[in-house]
Amino acid sequence: MQDGYGLPDLADVPPALRSVLAADKAERAARVLTPEEATSFASWVRVPADTETRWLAALSGDDGLLGFEPPARPDSAWILHAMYEDRRRPATPARTDTAIGTEGADDRDDETDWAAHPGPDWQRVRWSELAERSGDAIVEEGSYPDRYQLRSWHSRSKDHNWRDDILWSNEGSLDWETWHRLIDLLIEHSPDGPDTRCLVHFCRNMFYSHVPTVFTGRLGDAHGLHHHPDLMAYSPSNIWPADRTWITFTHFDLHGTKVAGPTPLIEALLNAPGLKALRLPWKP
Repeated sequence: MQDGYGLPDLADVPPALRSVLAADKAERAARVLTPEEATSFASWVRVPADTETRWLAALSGDDGLLGFEPPARPDSAWILHAMYEDRRRPATPARTDTAIGTEGADDRDDETDWAAHPGPDWQRVRWSELAERSGDAIVEEGSYPDRYQLRSWHSRSKDHNWRDDILWSNEGSLDWETWHRLIDLLIEHSPDGPDTRCLVHFCRNMFYSHVPTVFTGRLGDAHGLHHHPDLMAYSPSNIWPADRTWITFTHFDLHGTKVAGPTPLIEALLNAPGLKALRLPWKP
């Protein structure tokens, strides 16, 4: 059972987590929301996750720990999460890994962040550009989108560190820039435009309590979802409209987002300025 903030009852978590959960509950109850946070909080209604994702579990044949991956409906494509480059910076190995919103993180850590644009000095760099420089495939045949496949392009230092002039895409979450472009396209290809009722699913692996979360609201309000005070760390694992004509899937451990739906929507994704999307025949 979840409270109004999505936190589980103390009795529903292991004893070792109860003091942490109690502190989180007290902190969240005392928090004063900004106007943007209050608007987002009011726009999305929490609904039973088990009920609303049952069809996804059947469709994907999965338990949704990392999100539910749908098959093509009848088409699909993968959006590659954004990476940025600052050519003024030296292309020398850094001692630490850098990713959007997590510059300076330890290289052994996986970066997960619903990240904003890193700033005016950073320009978008396409996966295809990096792959061309190194002679790699954009996505290796048989694989999912994974930035670690591009390690052949980083400096071959003793510690296998990344270059200072690249902010690599975060895993498990879309960046703000890509999120907004995706929502605009979904609005264009949904029956009621911005008023289309949709649902968003955050997989249980996103929370230490391992409680999945589902909200319902207007598709147009998804632009402000990253301001929601309880959801600011990640973009959703899945989004879908009430009529289930399309569905998105952001794998918790990868650097791409799958969109499954009608071919006109998929063609629009493939041709959208500001997005890099591609069909993966081996992951339809």
